[in-house]
Amino acid sequence: MKKIELHIFTNATVNAPSTEIIEQTYKSFCEKFQFKNNPIVWYDPKPNKDSANIYLERLEKIFPTVNLTSSLSDGYKKSVLSSNAEFLFMLEHDWLFLETIKHSLEEICNQMILDNLLHLRFNKRKNITKGLDTYLNEVVGKNFTYCKTPSLSNNPHIIQKDLYKKIALQYVKVSKSSMGIEHKLSPIKHLEGAIYGPMEYHATIEHLDGRSL
Repeated sequence: MKKIELHIFTNATVNAPSTEIIEQTYKSFCEKFQFKNNPIVWYDPKPNKDSANIYLERLEKIFPTVNLTSSLSDGYKKSVLSSNAEFLFMLEHDWLFLETIKHSLEEICNQMILDNLLHLRFNKRKNITKGLDTYLNEVVGKNFTYCKTPSLSNNPHIIQKDLYKKIALQYVKVSKSSMGIEHKLSPIKHLEGAIYGPMEYHATIEHLDGRSL
């Protein structure tokens, strides 16, 4: 298949230095997609600075590549600029992948190539118009059916890197919070994303909420 990298974004939350949540997330991803490569981890030592160093040490014992960042958007932008892969799977540290995902990474990436999709995400709710998904247009693709949306959400997603660098990365703004990505991209009218599955399709991911556990 086309080369795809997994990028995991984490920070020192209230449950740091425990690595349980990020390990659950990585295990869930690998089991769902039969992924055998190491991820690239992007680590922000905020807000739990008392446990940040120990959390970093534990991350480095689990993952071969851990990069220090100042925020989610900082790590996100650096990941796009530094990667040589054709596709990047962008995954925050507190998600589980559900049985409702029926296609492989290869099938999904091939569909993105066929239809020139910039950004394809997995949904934590049914595929309905809600929030930043102000419209959904169902598309029957060669490999699977998906919905087009104006929302380029931070939720687990795949980007076609070169296309993303060309038309979307310029709008990503490095911010101290998590507001520098989806809230900057979704209002841009010529940018359009996709959601896995047809209209009304059930959730394909579950949020563990690593900030409060």
